[in-house]
Amino acid sequence: MTAAELLAKLNGDTAVEALSALCALAKTKQGKAEIEEAIGDRALLAALVGSEQPKVRKNAYRLIGALENERDAALLASALKTETTLFAIPSLLLALGRLGAKDALEAYSVPVSESPATDKHVAEIGIAYEKAMQRFETVEPGTLEALDAPREILCFAPHGFAEQLKDELGALGFSGTVQGDAVKLFTRDVARVYRANCMIEALLPIAFDVPMDPKAIAAAAKTCIGERYRIEIRGYLKDRSGFIERLKTLLDGRNNPSAYDCELRIDSRNDRCDLYWKLWNVRDERYPWRKGALPASMHPALAYAMSRYALSLVSVPRPSVFDPFCGSGSLLFAAEAQRGCRSLLGVDKSGTAIGIARENAKAGKSRARFICRDILRFESRDGADLLLSNLPFGNRVGTHRGNEQLYARFVRRLPNLLREGGAAVLYTADAKLLERLIRENPRLALREKRRTAAGGLSPWIFTVDKCGTSSYNDRNKERK
Repeated sequence: MTAAELLAKLNGDTAVEALSALCALAKTKQGKAEIEEAIGDRALLAALVGSEQPKVRKNAYRLIGALENERDAALLASALKTETTLFAIPSLLLALGRLGAKDALEAYSVPVSESPATDKHVAEIGIAYEKAMQRFETVEPGTLEALDAPREILCFAPHGFAEQLKDELGALGFSGTVQGDAVKLFTRDVARVYRANCMIEALLPIAFDVPMDPKAIAAAAKTCIGERYRIEIRGYLKDRSGFIERLKTLLDGRNNPSAYDCELRIDSRNDRCDLYWKLWNVRDERYPWRKGALPASMHPALAYAMSRYALSLVSVPRPSVFDPFCGSGSLLFAAEAQRGCRSLLGVDKSGTAIGIARENAKAGKSRARFICRDILRFESRDGADLLLSNLPFGNRVGTHRGNEQLYARFVRRLPNLLREGGAAVLYTADAKLLERLIRENPRLALREKRRTAAGGLSPWIFTVDKCGTSSYNDRNKERK
């Protein structure tokens, strides 16, 4: 249902259910905008907050918190002075925290339970108040340079690029071994670890194959937790909030999702789990150019790993690099940072993308140039030594059917975009379509394909060579 349709159901017996649906819709930026437009002035919210039904008031507090519009803070602050229904107060406190109403929260006193019947509700109010106040705590910029003693660190690469990360870490002076998609190091120098551009994250192992039980996890992790931390559970399908609350009471320090120095990472597998410690107080300045991004933008670590791989295929000392679907420019900036390039050019038909790319280039002091043009209408004078691109693909940009025509026309033009002996490294989830088109083109040769992973998808990376004149003639003869 649309926001307008849900708002029309806020009268009578459907109000509580409609408010819950609006809260779910407000989890996205687009959903928030849709709700705000449908609400208009705040009269409707004021009426909901003043409802005689406690469940309606509770869900109204949740919705106002989800919208995160600071002009609603006064409405909630007033409600906090009069709200007496214990089960509604936690939602009200959490909403005030999200709206930054620190004064209202500081003026509030958590009630004392007067009977077993109210114990649970009063405890929930206390937990909600603590979480709301934690939003006003701040974490100083990362300052940790080194651990107290050397210990094992797992540096994770984008899927399929552990060797590229190992090479980069080697250039930084580390000796590591590959374990799946990670490179295992033994060091205390975490500041230098965070100079590896191909690294998605670094985790310090605590224990493996631990029972998925708060007591077992607390026993294993207790010595690793700092004063300010957060708990992150992945792969757990049961009551995450309840599990975290039970675990928090068993651990030293304070679980604070808003301000923390480290994260206790719990990777759950049914009734077992692996535990890691992730540092958040290490300065990470690896991507100065990443000021803006698009929904389909690559993770910068993947951009570095892919460009590092691509540059290893080019024998030209200072190659010209071209991205025909450049988006926000990540691949060009990553290539520039790793090798001196004669030229770097990005083309995209989206004016928004080119605007972001130019801002990123300015922030990163890049020499890359960007042109707003449809690649199917772009003429290349000399061709590139390396064509490097994250292609549009159906489940991220456009549709698979739409890409069939785009890919066909692009692959026909691809040889003209490359110098003699040039190569293209192309990233897409429309792998079968692209491979078929490459193999059908006598002027192109598929050198290699490799699988990677990103955002729940499993794209492929294709390395394609432009055939020389003799190879082109030979392939034509074979086809005849």
